[in-house]
Order: sequence, then C-alpha cells, then structure tokens
Amino acid sequence: MMSEQQPAADQASASHQDLSETEPKDPSAGSETESKDPSAGSETEHADPSTGSESMIDEMPDNWHCESGTVAAGPAVILDLDGVISDASHRQHFLREGRRDWKGFFTAAVDDPPIASGLVLAASIATDHTVAILTARPHYITDITRSWLAANEVRHDLLIIRPKQGPGSQGPSSAFKSHELERLRARGITIAFAVDDDQRIIDMYRSEGVFALYVHSGYYER
Repeated sequence: MMSEQQPAADQASASHQDLSETEPKDPSAGSETESKDPSAGSETEHADPSTGSESMIDEMPDNWHCESGTVAAGPAVILDLDGVISDASHRQHFLREGRRDWKGFFTAAVDDPPIASGLVLAASIATDHTVAILTARPHYITDITRSWLAANEVRHDLLIIRPKQGPGSQGPSSAFKSHELERLRARGITIAFAVDDDQRIIDMYRSEGVFALYVHSGYYER
C-alpha cells in the first residue's frame, strides 16, 4: 500500500507533541461545552430501502468540504494529512526550545512540500471509494489547506478539518477523529481502512474496528 519510510518527515524534531492537546484555545472559537453540534441532526438521507440505491447527503457539517458538493454512502478510506501527504518537518522549529507558536506553525503549512508516497497512495484508491482526508488542523487554515490540496493535485473527495466551534474544535486529535468517524458511519459510509502517523489515533481506529495503517513521520517522538 504505502511505505512507512519518509526521509523528509523522519528528520522532524523529536520534541513534537500532540498538536491538539497543547494548542491554546482559539479566541474565535465557541465554548467547548456547547450542548449541541449545530451541524448534526439536520442531514437527510435519501436511500430507498426497497431499491438498495446509495444514499446522498444534502446537508453536511460546516467543517466538511466535499469536492462534488455531496457525499455518497458507501466505502471510504481515511487519510491523515500532515506526515502522510503533507511534509510538516520544516515547521517544527515553531515548537522547539519551549516555544509554542501554534499560529505560526499552522499557517506555515502553505509551504509544505508534498510527500510523494502519500500522493501515490491517495491516487491508488479505487474510484468507487471515497477518499476522505481527516486532519486535526484548525479551522482558520481551511482555505490554505484546500488551496494546497488543489495545487498539489491530491486526489480526495472530502476534507474534514476541525470546526470553528462545538465538538471537536478543541481537545485531543484522537477524540476529534473519533467523533468524525462516528458521523461518517452515521451517514452510511463504511471505512475500508485508515492511515495516520500518530499511534494514539491508530489505536483509536483499531478500538473502533477500523483497519488502520501507521506511517512513521517522526513528529511524535519524544
């Protein structure tokens, strides 16, 4: 499928920590205790159980960005972005020597070089599978991320990024991705496999019954 050897990424700082667990609260974000996800519960599925046709989702969460405007129920593959498709090793200096310049770290993603093996992996997924890029990047670099994916011709059908507020806007990456996994499944999307460079997220996927492949980036070594 995909080689775990990524020379550029392996040169990353061993001091990198879980972005989502240490990132300071975005002042533009709403309360983490929001009682209801405003994007949830309004989706309508149009599958006709008598015909077995695929269901289509007319309304999607605000943090879901679909290339075709909608997502079909059916098989999908989940790919992480940083460390799998995008090489973030050049940004590690923002997090070294006690500095934690998260804004600088994330906005510098515009200059990430692509990881060749990640591009090949995304392109190799069967066309009847949705390719969902699920990243814990913050909402304020959504435009940067979408432009980067287009400029590097990354094959994908759906980008899921942290929302501006509500569930998943703060907290551990594993909790955010678990929440999005649940929402994907609720829409009739079955996950064939997932790829990530964070062992904690791999463990989460496996605990949820998802076949998960670990890619070594070096970002999470202590």
